[in-house]
Amino acid sequence: MTDCEKMPARPTEQLMQAWIHQSHWALEEALLLALGTAPDTDDTSEMLQSHEVLLARAKRSGERFGAPSDWLWWAERNNIPFHTDWWLAITPEGPIGYDGQHFAHHRREMLSEQYLQQERRLIGKWARKPFWTAREAIDLSLNFDPFTTDGWRGEAPETGETIREREDRFRIFERAMEIGEIGKKSPAQDYLLWLKQRGYYVSPAWHRAAGLVDQSSQQSETVKLAEMSAENADLQQQLQERDEQLKELQQKLDSGSRDQGSRTQKSASTLRIATLQKALIACAVDGHSYDPRQNRSDVPKQIADKSVELGCALGPQTVRKLLKVASEEHVDRDYWGSLTP
Repeated sequence: MTDCEKMPARPTEQLMQAWIHQSHWALEEALLLALGTAPDTDDTSEMLQSHEVLLARAKRSGERFGAPSDWLWWAERNNIPFHTDWWLAITPEGPIGYDGQHFAHHRREMLSEQYLQQERRLIGKWARKPFWTAREAIDLSLNFDPFTTDGWRGEAPETGETIREREDRFRIFERAMEIGEIGKKSPAQDYLLWLKQRGYYVSPAWHRAAGLVDQSSQQSETVKLAEMSAENADLQQQLQERDEQLKELQQKLDSGSRDQGSRTQKSASTLRIATLQKALIACAVDGHSYDPRQNRSDVPKQIADKSVELGCALGPQTVRKLLKVASEEHVDRDYWGSLTP
């Protein structure tokens, strides 16, 4: 845990009263509150953007929704600590005054390298035991190895400033045992959940070691599933819009192909007609000495008579028109001038 570059922002009483009694906060809400900003104000986007890397990392690890006390520790671990006023107001649940002071003023120490090393040793030794006693559970919650003098501060749990904290937890436990809230001997999971419900700190390491799934994590999964469902719906909508665009584009391509085919067909037909016109005028000039300048030329009648003989009858006037069009479109005018009248 490194020291913060600036002191935590002290919240107004109005801001605290609006948020300390809520059962759960979202990730973005917790970040803004740690920074001393009300989440429901309009100028929060820039502040969230400046912490987008931290937010993305938290979302990848599933930290999206949680109890206020969980966010206090999350912010502390990520070097954006809440002001002490938040700690005194939120931890623990109920009238445990000294414990609240302990959380508020010793949280840095509880996240120190020395504390975490001791916690890892205790998890390796105690997490798999079938049950704990009350004495063991309370000593472990204070990061002491039960029935030893192996303390992370170098002192036994019955000595030093921890003794008041330990005695306070025993008193709360005795009251809980009288109403059947917890037994003298219980599985580790039961003790850890009881400690958490009473507002005591249960680290993420102990959560993982005992396989705890609390309400916050379940709600976080619910929120995550809801977000994934919404994202899936958006993707489905995008795919539907893409399909419609592709369908529209295909229709345009098909229409363009038909138009192109029609133009190609028309072009081929025009070429064939021009070819036949050229053949017709060439045969008429070569075989019948046709000259379009002669208004009373008998060449159209000769060709019409031959067509009747061949069984594909054409009228003289039709032939005359065809010859006239062919001579005008395909023969240079100078050629007719070169012919002998």
